Amino acid sequence: MKVKRFVVASMQVGLKQVAEALGPEAVILSTRKLPEGTEIVAGVDEAEFARFEANRPAAPDPEAIIKAHPRQHDGQPKLDTESLKGLLENLAPHSRAAFGDLAPERPAPADTTESAPDSPLARAMEAQQRAELSAQRPAPKTETQPTPLRAQSDEELMSLMRQEIDSLRQMLKQQTDFLQAPVMGAQTPQLEKLEGRLRALGLSESVQRSLLRHYDRDAALDANWRRLLARLASGLSVPVFDPLTEGGVVALCGPTGAGKTTTLAKLAARAVKRRGHDKVAVVSTDCYQLGAQDTLESVSQILGVDYRALGEDDSLAETLESLSHYHLVLVDTSGSADALRQWQAQVVDTGLDSRIQSVLVMPATANCESLNQFIQAFPSQHLAGAIITKLDEAPCFGSVFDSLLRHRWPLWYNTDGQRIPQDIDSVDPVRLVKRLARALDETRPGLAQAS
Repeated sequence: MKVKRFVVASMQVGLKQVAEALGPEAVILSTRKLPEGTEIVAGVDEAEFARFEANRPAAPDPEAIIKAHPRQHDGQPKLDTESLKGLLENLAPHSRAAFGDLAPERPAPADTTESAPDSPLARAMEAQQRAELSAQRPAPKTETQPTPLRAQSDEELMSLMRQEIDSLRQMLKQQTDFLQAPVMGAQTPQLEKLEGRLRALGLSESVQRSLLRHYDRDAALDANWRRLLARLASGLSVPVFDPLTEGGVVALCGPTGAGKTTTLAKLAARAVKRRGHDKVAVVSTDCYQLGAQDTLESVSQILGVDYRALGEDDSLAETLESLSHYHLVLVDTSGSADALRQWQAQVVDTGLDSRIQSVLVMPATANCESLNQFIQAFPSQHLAGAIITKLDEAPCFGSVFDSLLRHRWPLWYNTDGQRIPQDIDSVDPVRLVKRLARALDETRPGLAQAS
């Protein structure tokens, strides 16, 4: 057997080099992780290797390549201009015969000495061809002001292009997650236990693959577990300062039952405590859920802030314009399909989303599929951040990490109760991940123990 050792950056590159060097019948004998890369030891039967070498195409000979410069030895003179011109003239008929069919059809030049018309009939036909060509030639463009209809069509085309680019970007992100799967050797009991822990926490398969790329088979189970949790915490993005300090218009968006109304009430109470009731306003567009606007109206009366309840026919743009003198305007939305269509018509299509900070409210009780389904259905893809709610109702809330890590949204707040405004806090990634890891002790104590 013929055996060869390879040191490569990744297993994919190594498999390609093994196939090129030993042939398709080669087998992997062993793999080992080294500081400079991955070591692969492969082997192939002598007879198979001899057959592969016999059928391998011969490599091109660099010396056989025709050099561009003339020869300087053997006493032969350099190729002068006249000789080169004669050589090109002799090769011209062969070139036309070989590539004449591939050349695009073009009208023959009118002024040629070889095919000049020598009869009145030929001259008349040529004049007619010239007239037809000049009639078919487009008129020179003149600078004119674009019409409003053309401008509108251009804007619609650009909008469609942006939507197509956003959909392609999402598709590429999903495909990249599968291409970045960790390449490992044989499955070990430690690796199986790490995968079981990550799965028990509710993390998606793409997040598991991303974390397991940092798995070290030579390290202990506890060391690998701490490394994976540290990588998970470092992947979360949080704002440096309180996002509501600068004010503006903030809209809470999310699926139905995510806790948007309760979270908005908590944010309004915090803002009133810091700025005063005369600096905050509350707007509710959730006319689809029974009792949602009544709840916010009661909270607004208690806080003493200005409150506006909008119906389907009311204009959000006009309402925000009338509230522009407030430092902070909080907007409550609905997650129903009718509300998303209304948001598309009033906010996205009118360009109002550039003035609104849309924040995604993600309940810890939701699964990864339902969150991704809402994100794909949400009209605007420009989200300023995210808020995790209902941490007290879901010990294993790893499903929210998939969207956070995929879209790189900053995590504004997390809530863990119904009290207003106590049960809301800024996010500490390390503390949040530790809380997630402690869920193993409550739900899967046997899996949480090291062995």
